[in-house]
Amino acid sequence: MIKNRLRKIIHKRYRVSFSKSGEDLQVYKLLRGSKGMYLDIGCFEPITFSNTYFFYLRNWSGLVVDPNPRLKEMFQKVRPKDIFINKGISSSAGVLKYYQLPRKLSSMNTFNYEFLEKNGLVNQIENEIEIPLTTICQLSEEFDLSNKIDFMDVDVEGLDLEVLSSNNWERLRPKIVMVETDSSIETDIVGDIYNFLKERDYFLISKMVQSSSGAGNLIFMRNESKKDLI
Repeated sequence: MIKNRLRKIIHKRYRVSFSKSGEDLQVYKLLRGSKGMYLDIGCFEPITFSNTYFFYLRNWSGLVVDPNPRLKEMFQKVRPKDIFINKGISSSAGVLKYYQLPRKLSSMNTFNYEFLEKNGLVNQIENEIEIPLTTICQLSEEFDLSNKIDFMDVDVEGLDLEVLSSNNWERLRPKIVMVETDSSIETDIVGDIYNFLKERDYFLISKMVQSSSGAGNLIFMRNESKKDLI
């Protein structure tokens, strides 16, 4: 107990990153350290590889969404101010098969069987379960999120465009949108995600890479927030 409290005090006082490549520090800097609300889709664990725990320690809170039912109790214990949604996000409501991998690989749990094939992980499937689906629009209506989300993080192992398409971008316009891709930056800037967000008045401000392949997180900012960078 004392050890955990000391760790939390140190993490809160100093700029310790919990993201894979320092994405949380970069986004916090872009938002100028303001207090706000996040929507973390494909959140994974409360602390490990989290792009929002840094914010949580600084009095942010929000919705954390993940189809992995094992995470619910963890979030309730570690991040009780957040609302954990045990669903998948898609372009429409329904039910879909979710593939679970062993704990050490669970950050790559997915609905996307092709993603597992592409990465040679099919033989690592440990469990298959049916998970309910919702849309960002439905979450926005249910929790009254319109114009309240400052940072939206999307990490859904190859289904990112479908998730982004489920939002009403006129009603819910986060200042920052971060999306994981497994492509190089050269491919990203002519890709579907880039064009989709550009058409909705967002501009690409950076990419935080996680490997020599160029895979990592694209960070977009809405055009009307450009003045905040000056």
